[in-house]
Amino acid sequence: MLEFFLTACRLKRVKRKGWLVKAKVSSDDAESVADHSYMLALIAMIAADAKGLDTCKAMRMALLHDIAESITGDYMPEEIEGERKRAIEHDAMLKLLNMLPEGLRDEYARLWDEYANYKSEEARLVHELDKVEMVIQARCYEDMGYRGVLGRFYSYAEPYVNDEIARRLISSV
Repeated sequence: MLEFFLTACRLKRVKRKGWLVKAKVSSDDAESVADHSYMLALIAMIAADAKGLDTCKAMRMALLHDIAESITGDYMPEEIEGERKRAIEHDAMLKLLNMLPEGLRDEYARLWDEYANYKSEEARLVHELDKVEMVIQARCYEDMGYRGVLGRFYSYAEPYVNDEIARRLISSV
């Protein structure tokens, strides 16, 4: 299991490319994938509790959703075709999961598949909250003095957000 944790630890150093390239945020200020996953898990906890969903499942999905990036790095949507990205992430996820005991491996593989394929209400919610977290982070950058960030990222995220709680949250930013 140590190899899994050491690999996952890389997420602390993987900066989210969209902030660096599109928002022109400095490398020192740029959110890491680990930062993003933590904040998404926190948002998922609150939203799932408010909706009466399986909060533990939503949080676990949030923590696992980008963990493959500890191997692949972060891609912006326009950098790589969707099917190719999914295949690369799938291979990386299998490599990561193979570092775990079989019972855990199977459970986390099932959870990740459920998330990746929108198979449950929790999975759909976490996908939407992934966009909400991005908008909240854009607001944080605006508050730090990076101008013009919020509108651009809000416009990108807003069409993907349909859940009532997620819409209220994104609208309040």
